[in-house]
Amino acid sequence: MSIRQLSTESYNKEAMLVGVLWNNPDLFDIYTHDKLNKMTFGNVIWAFYMGIARRLHNDNYSVFDDITVQAVVTELKLNDKFEKYGGYALIEELMEETKGKEENFEGYYDEVKKYALLREYYKLFGDKVLEPIGNYDYKTLSRGAISMYWNDKLNNVDMDHNETNIVAYNLLANLTGFIEDLDVNPDLGMPFYKGRKLTDMINGWDYGTLSIIGAFSGNGKTSFIMEKLVMSCIIEKEKLAIIANEMDLAQYQKMLLITIMGTEMYEKFKDHFGDKVRFNRKSINKGNFTAEEKMKLEMAVEWVGEKIGDDSSLIKLIPLEDYTMDNVEKVVKKFARRGYLRWLVDTAKPSDGGGNKERWRVFVEDFDRLYKLCRKNGGGLGLAMFATVQQADTHVGKYWLNEQCLADGKKIKNVADLVWHLRPVHPQEYEGGANALEVVNWKPKREDKFNNDEGVEDEVSFVTDDGTNMIKHKVTLKQPKVYYALFTSKNRRGMTNLTGLDVLILEVDFNSNRWKEVGWCKNVKRDDFM
Repeated sequence: MSIRQLSTESYNKEAMLVGVLWNNPDLFDIYTHDKLNKMTFGNVIWAFYMGIARRLHNDNYSVFDDITVQAVVTELKLNDKFEKYGGYALIEELMEETKGKEENFEGYYDEVKKYALLREYYKLFGDKVLEPIGNYDYKTLSRGAISMYWNDKLNNVDMDHNETNIVAYNLLANLTGFIEDLDVNPDLGMPFYKGRKLTDMINGWDYGTLSIIGAFSGNGKTSFIMEKLVMSCIIEKEKLAIIANEMDLAQYQKMLLITIMGTEMYEKFKDHFGDKVRFNRKSINKGNFTAEEKMKLEMAVEWVGEKIGDDSSLIKLIPLEDYTMDNVEKVVKKFARRGYLRWLVDTAKPSDGGGNKERWRVFVEDFDRLYKLCRKNGGGLGLAMFATVQQADTHVGKYWLNEQCLADGKKIKNVADLVWHLRPVHPQEYEGGANALEVVNWKPKREDKFNNDEGVEDEVSFVTDDGTNMIKHKVTLKQPKVYYALFTSKNRRGMTNLTGLDVLILEVDFNSNRWKEVGWCKNVKRDDFM
């Protein structure tokens, strides 16, 4: 067998790939030149037609008719090749055959890239690349599996070389020592946790999914994921890795302790300290703890020990100062092999080293690579990944949030399974405001009609499987409590705000980092088209 044989095997997949590209030129925005070029193809005909299509797309043509194509071919002085390879008639026939098959594009792309990879490995390793041995058979393995097979032979040397720039901490290790350090050195910085409604919205945080949570700068992205996701992983004993590029180990450990004290320790603190259940969040930066403060911190550490035992490596924190997607992929692949299949990227941003590309294009390409890492098939690792992103300041005053608040980076929505947007409830949305929110929750109907809760409607709304009568309960948003609104602009595992899902309202106590689900809201002001 030879490289020529590999090119023959990939001929049909390359043809289908090109046909879909000609029908859907917008795909070139995601599959840029560095991902898809003439070197990707084993057949010169399809490499040629792909190149013509990219040129047409770069010239802002959205429809590739025969006149337009001929003009560009003539301009490039490629008439002889064009006619030799079959002219417009060949590609027109292929476009007709692949019409409506854009959903298969990923499959064609993976197969074409797989054979491109095999050709490169063949140049390095010769016939061994094509010889079945043990569990290795290039015809049945995915591109990712083939890459892993050959790279693993060199991986130890490669990782030893690169690991000097990668530091991984055990987030849950030595918390007692951390308290002592805070005391004398001030200012060191799967279901969802208590989130039945959040869990129901997407049927839980599943593997093979890429999720996005957007919020404005300083508006609670990390606080939200710490309470809803990190706490859940501790309780469920799920391995989790966090790629961090904005906060250091001390800051995450502080937030972890604050969250544990504000959620799990509340009832225990009542037993020990009576009315003094709150831990002042500012105190964790000041050191010189009172006996009461230190006891509360130590009780939080004891709770961690009760949940995880001796497994302080359950959650990895990986600061990544050199945030490039190449480095992200290296880190993810390394720790995924060690069983870390749940991931938080906090905060995702366009990776460095994008050259002259616009930042939003780099951002879209980065998320495409994250998506490919997460998915269960097509060479993916089957990860469950949440990425926090910063929403554009130009949308700070908006009432209704969707992918538009991601500005030029809104196309990252295309590859995500879930996109959530967080914002504080505006002053005008509280009780008595011009845009006051109408929020309802569901509560069991009380049997004593004289003791029905205030704000509960009389009619029975539905009956649960166990026979409980559930009725609507109106919730009034009053200051000085802090409320947040959670919007869902994309949800592959359920509904969105445009398909019937209401906006979720949460009550937030940042001192305790507690996010309480309050109810559903239908009447958020629609200003997304303004």
